[in-house]
This record gives sequence, C-alpha cells and structure tokens, in this order.
Amino acid sequence: MIIETLIIHVISYFYFQPIGNDASEKEDAVSQSLHFLWGTLFSSFILISLNGFDIGFSSKLLLIASGLLMGYVLYENKIKHPLTSFFSSNLNSEHALHSVYMKNRSITHFVLHQVIYLLWLFILNELVMISPNLFILTAISLVFLGIFVFSLSILNKRDENQSLSLRAFFKQASAYVVLSAVVLTFLQIITKGLGVLNQSALPADLVFSQPPYRLLIAITFVLLLLMKPTNLVIRAVSAKYDPKKNTALSVQSEQDSGFKGAGAMIGDLERLLILLSFFFGSLLSVVAILSIKAFARYKLITEDPYFSEYFVIGTMLSVLITFTCYALLFLMLV
Repeated sequence: MIIETLIIHVISYFYFQPIGNDASEKEDAVSQSLHFLWGTLFSSFILISLNGFDIGFSSKLLLIASGLLMGYVLYENKIKHPLTSFFSSNLNSEHALHSVYMKNRSITHFVLHQVIYLLWLFILNELVMISPNLFILTAISLVFLGIFVFSLSILNKRDENQSLSLRAFFKQASAYVVLSAVVLTFLQIITKGLGVLNQSALPADLVFSQPPYRLLIAITFVLLLLMKPTNLVIRAVSAKYDPKKNTALSVQSEQDSGFKGAGAMIGDLERLLILLSFFFGSLLSVVAILSIKAFARYKLITEDPYFSEYFVIGTMLSVLITFTCYALLFLMLV
C-alpha cells in the first residue's frame, strides 16, 4: 500500500495547503491542520471507493490515514521548527558545511522534512503488515485519531483569536464531499476506460497489461509529483540563479513577463507532454516541446545572459525530474 500512502501524503501536503507562497505564512496551525485533514479524508475516500469498500483494505488505509494526521500535527507543531533551529544554530560560520547550507537552505529544509515524512510513511506501512488483525488496526487507528483531535483542540485553544468556527468547518466539509463525489465518478470512468485499453494492442502493452486500479494509482501518483511538488523543487533549486533578484533586471523581467502563474502552467504542460513522449518513445517530440518553450522566452534568452542560464537550469531540471518520474512509473508497473 505504499503507493496509496504516498498519494494521500502528496495530495494532503501539496495540494490542500498553501505551500510555497505568502498565504502559507498567514495560515494558523489549526487551519493548516484542517487543510491536511480534508486532503487525507478526500484521498482516502477515493481510494477506498475505487477498491469497492473492501473491509481489509479500508481498515489498513484508515490506520495509515489516521497515522498521517497524527504525524502531521505533531511534526509541524512540535518537531519541525526546533529541528530547523537546531541545524541553523549548529552550522555556524566556522562549520565546513555552513556556506553550502546557507546557499541551499530552502531546498535543504524541504528535502529534510520530506525525508522525515517518508520515514513515517514506511513505518506506518510496516505497522499495517505486522498487524493484520482488523480489531488491532481499528484500535491503533482510534488512538492515532484521538491524539490528532486532542492536539487540534489544544492548538485551537492556544490560538483564541483564530479559533475554529463550526460553520466554517461544515462549510468546508460539504464542499469536499461534493468534490470527492465528482472526482470519484471521474476516476471510475477512467478505470473502466483503462479496462478497455487492457484489451487493445498499443505500443505500451506492458503498461496496459496491468490491472486498471494499479495502473490508475501509478499514473495518478506520477502526475501528482510532476505538478506542484516539482514546481516547488525547481523554484527552490533555481531561486539563487533567478535574475529578478537583481533590481536592474527586475524591471525588464516584469515588463516582459506574462500572466501571473503562467510559468507554472507552462512547466506543468511541458512535463506532461514530455512524459507522454517518453511513454510512446517519441524523443523528437521532446525537442519540439523544448523548442516551443525556448521560443516563448526568445527575447529574454538572447538579450539577458543571466536569464538564459536560469532558463536552462530550470528546463534541464524539469526534464530530469520528468524522466525520473517516467522511470518510477515503469518500475511500479513492471
């Protein structure tokens, strides 16, 4: 169940929370925990429904989901900031790794936090394998949920000026119920379509010979990784090469820039098309995709050497991550 666990984490952490923007700093601990709660419930309900509400699968996923909730609220509010402060205080100017840490602080923190989350995910999966008894799984799940609710109530009392409103709570719940129903219907249609493709003779016969559910969650996991998480990683790695940090170049960059968020959308479409090109073995399409992207930024590339280097770093990193995700998809389906 490791793929299902990773899907729940990616959806809850990256897609249901304001990560990587100014809005994340304005969110209080209770709101962030609720965002993660809705993401966990949303993705868990979808996965359980796709498996036909199987009791064994549902009980295992319930333990994993409740463990994720408990781990999130404890780590984000009790461990994350002290851990970051520990590294910042111990890597002083005399330490050999200080310069490397200062230059790559944002990506280092991101990788460190995600590695800790991954370790907790693997522990939860091992716990599911060790305890196959449904009553034991349910009891552990209730303990995890109890710790999460207790921690959430403490946070709510601590932030009295931003306390949770029941009206807002039920409003969010109703919205996510509708969203879950829509997404579930859409995924069920896709699953049936994948079942039809299973009988077709396509170039990627290895992939389409897999059961529809396994194929669906593998593709979903890869697509989730290629969107917002990849945008955050590329932004964190290439931030120190961004020419907009220079005030003189900032004015020209703002004048030549397009709609807000267009760059992220271009990156998402670029990686999606490159993944499809890898999937069907059309490497010439990758060249065409990258050429279109370069043409859109032709003026800045030719006139600004700093931007051209920044552009190449971001593009190559995007292609590398896409190829890695393609290899990951292949490994999951072999």
